[in-house]
Amino acid sequence: MRICTAQQMAAIDRETIAGGVPAERLMERAGGEITAGILRYFERHGFRPPEEALVVCGKGNNGGDGLVIARLLAEQDWGVTVMLLAPVAKLSDEARLNYDRLPPAVAVVSAAPEDWVAEFRQLVSEVSVVVDAVFGTGIKTPLRGAYVELFGALNDAASTVVAVDIPSGVAADDGAVDPVAVRADLTVTVGLPKLGLLLPPGRDHAGAIEVVDIGFADELCARHAPDWHFHTLAEYRDWLPLRSTATHKYRCGHLLAIAGSRAYSGAAVLTGLGALRSGVGLVTMAVPVSIETPVRSTLIEAIVAPLAETAAATIAPVDEAVLDRLLERKSAVAIGPGLDSDPISDAHVVDLARKLAQPLVIDADGLSAFARLGVEPTFSSGQVVLTPHAGELGRLLGLPSAAVVEQQWQLVPELARRWQVTLLLKGSPTLIADPDGRLHVNPSGDDALAHGGTGDVLTGLIGGLLAQGVGASRAALLGAYLHGLAGHLASRDSASRSVLAREVAHQIGAAIAYLEESDARPWH
Repeated sequence: MRICTAQQMAAIDRETIAGGVPAERLMERAGGEITAGILRYFERHGFRPPEEALVVCGKGNNGGDGLVIARLLAEQDWGVTVMLLAPVAKLSDEARLNYDRLPPAVAVVSAAPEDWVAEFRQLVSEVSVVVDAVFGTGIKTPLRGAYVELFGALNDAASTVVAVDIPSGVAADDGAVDPVAVRADLTVTVGLPKLGLLLPPGRDHAGAIEVVDIGFADELCARHAPDWHFHTLAEYRDWLPLRSTATHKYRCGHLLAIAGSRAYSGAAVLTGLGALRSGVGLVTMAVPVSIETPVRSTLIEAIVAPLAETAAATIAPVDEAVLDRLLERKSAVAIGPGLDSDPISDAHVVDLARKLAQPLVIDADGLSAFARLGVEPTFSSGQVVLTPHAGELGRLLGLPSAAVVEQQWQLVPELARRWQVTLLLKGSPTLIADPDGRLHVNPSGDDALAHGGTGDVLTGLIGGLLAQGVGASRAALLGAYLHGLAGHLASRDSASRSVLAREVAHQIGAAIAYLEESDARPWH
């Protein structure tokens, strides 16, 4: 599904209303779908109604959605209290309509701004769920003092917090927070995901995200929202390679990874770990002979093919007969991690990458070889994934990394079209563009990945998926998602700042299991 800004969502909303759908009906649909999302979330997490909920409502349409939710939760026998942050006379027309529809079972509490915190603390002590329906996508920052104090108290509460459309205080267009925003456990967003939910620091406030459909026409969304896309957990799950209990290693693909140098033997090991955890049947590590022993002793499940090396202990050119043997029955190739910089190796790597027919993922020094030689990336394979970070992409373009980050939303799809590759720019968030320029935003990942070597793990993981027959675009999307989730899982028993790259690789299996066992739950 497409991703939108606040202005784009407002345009879709206006045209839907102009097309004959009354605003009050849209609000009823939104409240109904959000309520259903809340009930699904709590059922998955073992809650059994009736629960006690506090719905905190602002005066606008986000508050109106909250009032619909309050009514519908009460109809499910939940105990519901509404805390209104504005006099009834100041509610928007649709919000007032739904205030008047509240059943007697819903308690309504109003308070002046100076009393919000005290009133909230008293009410929240008696509930298990808080619904944040204060601000929607039209928020103007910085927030005023009373809201700052209220959101601080809300974040201190022990209750589960559900945000309506977007956590209050998060800017819908860029994820900015000034100076505070609600930290939700679940955000149920309407129609299309808002860009601010996927960008830091906003995404750190969103918790699990569920997108609900309230009937906006696909044509309308395509006309107003850019060709930027968000994918659901169910989509990622469906992209996992199919396999049966009767399969064997030769049916699960064979990856050739060309990696490492004497200076960076660890990069080869981490690439191999990422590949081995991907589900691929076989992995062959082609490495300089000087690091054969450490790679072989660490990656005991992999095949190790030692190669001749240069005086700088990097991979030397391989003659055609050796190359043919290396490529025999290989279903994909990964090139780049830890190759180091050497003019002889660079020329060989560029020549090899250009003529390979197999699906191919290129990272790190494989990409930098093109930059050092000053040549444009071109390939024979129709299935190529490039996985630079901003510095590596900057070297290819002759730009500083800061300029790459500043222009990334335009650069990534433009370069994917120009080079006819799937281009994955690692970052926060990671962006992935198809050869036709369609852009995807990866929702997973956090600072657990801010360690040397995690990119090598990603290269191996994507290479392993390619070797199993996953197309380049989906291998990049699925690999990035699993990689980010694996980093998150690796930090469960440790501070994220202490996670090692090898621990990210070891959690890939748990990340795959999360997808396999999921049943339309929102992503985390």
